[in-house]
Amino acid sequence: MIGNVSVQKEFSWLEGLAICLSMIGVQLCSEVINQWGLYFYSPSAGVGRTIYVPVYLVGLIFIVGTIWDAFSSPVVGLISDKTPTRPGRWRFPRIQGRRRPYIFWGGILMCFTLTAFWYPPVNGSSLINLVYGSVLLCAHWTLFSMAVVPLTALGPEIARSERARVAVGTWTAVGMILGLALANALPGILIASLDPSRVDSGIVLESRDGGQPPAQAVESLLRKTRDTLPDHPVQPENEVRESEDRRRVEITGQTYETVMQAVGRWSVTGLLEGLVPAADIRFIARRAWFGFTLPADADLESIRREMAARAGAIIADIPVYAPQQDGGVLVETLLAERLEKDTLEKAAAALAGWELSKVEGGLLLKPAAAGSAALSAEQKASLANALVEANLIVIRDIPGTLACSRALFDALARAELKRWGSALPDPVAVTVTSESFSATGYRRVALLFALISLVLFMIPVLVIRERYDSEAVASEPLPWGQGVVDAFRNGPFLSYAFAFFFFTVGFLAVQRVLPYWAELGLDGDESTITVLLVPFILTAIAFYGVIPLLARWLHMKWMMFLALAVIATGMPFLYIVGKLDVSFTARVYMGMALFAYCGIGQAIIYVMMVPMLGDIIDYDETLSGERREALYNGLSAFIWKASMAGSVLLASQSMSWWGNRVEQYDGVLLVGPFASLFAVIGMVIISLYPKWRERKDQAR
Repeated sequence: MIGNVSVQKEFSWLEGLAICLSMIGVQLCSEVINQWGLYFYSPSAGVGRTIYVPVYLVGLIFIVGTIWDAFSSPVVGLISDKTPTRPGRWRFPRIQGRRRPYIFWGGILMCFTLTAFWYPPVNGSSLINLVYGSVLLCAHWTLFSMAVVPLTALGPEIARSERARVAVGTWTAVGMILGLALANALPGILIASLDPSRVDSGIVLESRDGGQPPAQAVESLLRKTRDTLPDHPVQPENEVRESEDRRRVEITGQTYETVMQAVGRWSVTGLLEGLVPAADIRFIARRAWFGFTLPADADLESIRREMAARAGAIIADIPVYAPQQDGGVLVETLLAERLEKDTLEKAAAALAGWELSKVEGGLLLKPAAAGSAALSAEQKASLANALVEANLIVIRDIPGTLACSRALFDALARAELKRWGSALPDPVAVTVTSESFSATGYRRVALLFALISLVLFMIPVLVIRERYDSEAVASEPLPWGQGVVDAFRNGPFLSYAFAFFFFTVGFLAVQRVLPYWAELGLDGDESTITVLLVPFILTAIAFYGVIPLLARWLHMKWMMFLALAVIATGMPFLYIVGKLDVSFTARVYMGMALFAYCGIGQAIIYVMMVPMLGDIIDYDETLSGERREALYNGLSAFIWKASMAGSVLLASQSMSWWGNRVEQYDGVLLVGPFASLFAVIGMVIISLYPKWRERKDQAR
């Protein structure tokens, strides 16, 4: 027990630093799975990555893991609270306390599960991988709870006054926000750099049949690219490499992206020739699609059909037609991803003698009768026409706008490059290489994060001194499970639990749709998310100096109320910014400002969770006579996991009902207003949080 100790000495700065560093470890060993686990087991089809679990089943791994974790956290809390503080005969090593032994063993064992998760046993799509991933994830979250629930229980235990708990909460929040920043910023870079098998996309130009070296052709291509896109960077000194014999030149990096965009524009302009004047075409470049705005009176549907007919003949040989053992043909192409049922039926009708079905990564064609001939040139052109038409999209929200899917735009650019290379006075062979990957980068990052987390988890084990002594408490221990029953009679806990649940459902739903919002609402890509997180993190860290001052004037419940009010007033702008017809740069700046503002609310929540949970635990002690920090931190983790499930439901249903497609993405944007509504509900509930200490003091 603490006894009569001043606020300044309730805990040392070294103990606060230990908590801060351990929170970084918490984020590293959880976020790498939360962010990349789903994509690792079921990546995008047709991009060269191994699919370990089919996309329609992979969610089961994470649903099972989340449900298991939700129930294991309170159990770990109960066990930790019931553990004697002084080491018995079987405790090894002989670590004193009822928290630190669990942090020690949980941190060690979690290294194995965090690493093993990225080693599915079958190198391909298999139900064995589904079972393996589910079991490993359940094991990992169990060990995660074993370490983290007792760790978070240390804060309210070593600090008993509200002021000291705000200080502990600040150390905790700084560690969480720094860990979140590292967990978001590092994996994407490290996965690529630590993968020895990774090959980036590029354009390869080779001289034909003893012709002239392709250097002159490359210079012509780059000059034409600069003329087409004068505002885009072209850096030949860094990203254009010539072989030693000067017969081969490779273009990579950002220059590759710029050249492909320019070449795609030439191809689109050629397809529109005779349909609209070239001067009336305004291009709109986006990550997920490439749009072009035409005159308002243009008949977009007839232009779309005519473009499809022209483009079908151009890209007929772009998809890979791979023969199968049963006489069928696998058409490997990303263009098939947008095929709807009616378009698929039209394509099947045009391919006489073949049965057509959609599979991951393309189309499967089976001969209707034994001995069917291979696909003819006319059949390939007919199939390509259907694929192109499906990938040409009328954007309903922007009048006069047609769009190519990114897959079609890249296919058109590849075909145009081949045509351009063949038409040169000294023809060159043009090959567009696609990215290739291996699982090594993921595995090395997981191992690295596991080892860093292990070191950070050991710091509080070595530094923090537990205050509670179970043998010095003169009270009869309560029955197992009584704590959970008591929690549902704890008024402060119920107010906190329901307010936190509703807020977290909305806020995590926004995180779920953030990649879609960056891509469709801001016209950005994965790197845009990092740009948005920078002001969010900087604002949160800067505001940590203000929160302790505010907490002296405002009760913790009104601090939480203020935080939820910030989130409630900020989230609707996700919809507004996504609808504004302004430039990409302007939208990104507005998105950065929005995230900076929301960082204030998140900073307050991270800090105030510790003093509020401490207040709840103190109230429980007046009723039960026991200190049950781990139980309430375990129940808090249960609420977090339940809200994660709710956030998936909210985000997926919104996108399902109102769309997450290029032509209709209101379902992505509406998650912001929904999150605001859930935050308002949380504000109402948290305003009912009872100030039981004040009433107790008045009664005295």
